[in-house]
Amino acid sequence: MTEEIRSNYHEVDFIVPAQRFNFRFSYVTKQGLSFMREFVLRLVQLAPMKPSQIATYLGLNKLEVNEAIGDLMDKGDLVFNELGLVQLTQQSAGYFKGIGKPPQTNSIQETGAALSFELCGFNCIGSKRSSGGWHTGIKLSVDNKKLSETEGLAKSNFQRNFYQLLDNEYLKGVRTEGSERPSIYTIDSVSKLTQDPMRLTTYFAIDQEGKAIEREDFDNLNDSSEVHEAITIALNQSQKGQNIQEIGVAMKSFGDTWTKDIFNSNSIDIAALGHRYAEALLDDKKEIPFVGPIYAGNNWEHIRKILKGLPASFMKSKDKAVKQFTWIAPSDAFWGKSKKLELCFNEIEQAQLTQENNPQRIYTPYIYLPLSDVTDRRTIGAWKNDFRNGSNNLHGIIEGFLGGSVEVIVLEGTFAVVCYHVSRPETHPVSIPVGFITTDLKLINTISDIAEDYIGGSSSFNNKHNLGLLEKL
Repeated sequence: MTEEIRSNYHEVDFIVPAQRFNFRFSYVTKQGLSFMREFVLRLVQLAPMKPSQIATYLGLNKLEVNEAIGDLMDKGDLVFNELGLVQLTQQSAGYFKGIGKPPQTNSIQETGAALSFELCGFNCIGSKRSSGGWHTGIKLSVDNKKLSETEGLAKSNFQRNFYQLLDNEYLKGVRTEGSERPSIYTIDSVSKLTQDPMRLTTYFAIDQEGKAIEREDFDNLNDSSEVHEAITIALNQSQKGQNIQEIGVAMKSFGDTWTKDIFNSNSIDIAALGHRYAEALLDDKKEIPFVGPIYAGNNWEHIRKILKGLPASFMKSKDKAVKQFTWIAPSDAFWGKSKKLELCFNEIEQAQLTQENNPQRIYTPYIYLPLSDVTDRRTIGAWKNDFRNGSNNLHGIIEGFLGGSVEVIVLEGTFAVVCYHVSRPETHPVSIPVGFITTDLKLINTISDIAEDYIGGSSSFNNKHNLGLLEKL
């Protein structure tokens, strides 16, 4: 059977609340006996015998053998039978797994562990605290009843999955010497410590025909079913209607006659995309097509390559005028729901200056984030929280640029990116980002003019599209 061909068309970070608990517990383990105690028992296991025989075999005097036998009798391991011979008790007989095997006794040990559990499916995610923050992602909801019972759920999960936690090396305090595995004895206490975000990056994929493929399970979860159920609910709440017509209008405004060729009746024609991409690599004048968010690793690599070459071309150029870097975000619920975008913003911030002792400015970045209006406090707060480190570059803009589903990046005279966020909710659970990167000056200017016309325009009298720095709103 041939392996399924799949291509990622989007990636979204979902954030699951995770709670960390401190467990105090006891466990039963096997341990060996002291040298003298072990060999006395091993002799008597072979056959009941007189104390004098034991003394002879082990080279003990009468006082020593009486002390060894007396100690074992006090512990309930030896008794005298009706013939006056020393023999094993039922207790000590249980120490042996067979003739010639060393005896081992049960020992109860106390220890503790701090473990985290994600709250959707209550999978244990280990002893390390989750990180990555609550921003730039879609937070999944957890049932209130479950939230009120987390300590009890943690206790039952710990008891039920003790061996799995042991195999995953989450229980560092448990001794595992010997061939027999320790077993849980009692859970003395479970106390809640903190609540942290757990970030799950989900890749949405299509097959060779452009049909959506079922999401894969998460490697770090034993059971992904309840997390997938929560993701499905979140996706249904975020979807918007089909926007094929407005995407067509946007393509026409750019003079884009080529991107439509990589679509088929389902979504993306993977073969056509590959063919177009190969042509673009051979011909610098052709637009480089891409599928997926521009901040996805393989797509952003094209931008990174351009940014890295800027200082050298700037130093060679006689024109040292500061350029403008413009990025208009789309009104799409799935855009920017990834830590990768934050990293891209950081790269843009770092690349705006040359790396000399007296750095010179190459460009000034303006990143425009959509708002319904200047009073949209909820969205303003969300953008500020998501991109708190880029406050000097973030600006608010009235949503609706080319219908709201188009993203544009332009660096004057250098490159431009157009990304259409296609919504097909009846067949694909998230939007399909698809677009192109160009270094053609004529096309760059066309894209720049359209972007600047909108940024400098207004929706009505005294209602300018450009709302200014986000931090001042």
